Amino acid sequence: MITLIAGTPDSGKSLLAENIAVKLSGGGKKYYLATMVPFGEEGKMRVEKHQRMREGKGFITLEWPDDISLRLNDSMDFSGSTILLECMSNLVGNELYSENNHGTSDEILSKKIIDAMHKLNAKAKNVIIVTNEFALEDEQYDAATKRYVKLIAIVNKALMDMADETYIHKNGEWMSNEAS
Repeated sequence: MITLIAGTPDSGKSLLAENIAVKLSGGGKKYYLATMVPFGEEGKMRVEKHQRMREGKGFITLEWPDDISLRLNDSMDFSGSTILLECMSNLVGNELYSENNHGTSDEILSKKIIDAMHKLNAKAKNVIIVTNEFALEDEQYDAATKRYVKLIAIVNKALMDMADETYIHKNGEWMSNEAS
């Protein structure tokens, strides 16, 4: 089962995702796939904040900033487990700016990321994915930011189509839509 949690930065996505993961796990194994590469003091503080939020919740943390498919080898047993991926926006950025993906089209990059999510979902009982939503157009966006925002939108659309349940933060509240 895939649960997608989408909203603007600092909308409470992480806390909601952790609570859902704890509930869905039913006491089973919970993995936290951390995708953020902390740059500078602000990045370090954000990672520490998230670590404090997870304390005592029983998560096994895996630092996987990119190449999720390559990290999912056959010896890893996630069966019956719940996996929380935090955050798709970081993963998209990491893949976009990876030297390994230099010159790769948005179509191929988005397919790589979505294929990894299918593979992750096939290995676990529950997958919770946290992602950001950004305005598609902003006059302050440079070309690189426009590409990044476009790629996140492509990935988010595919994730919404895959998800069994989606939580979207709109007008200060969470709205949930279970897929039919």
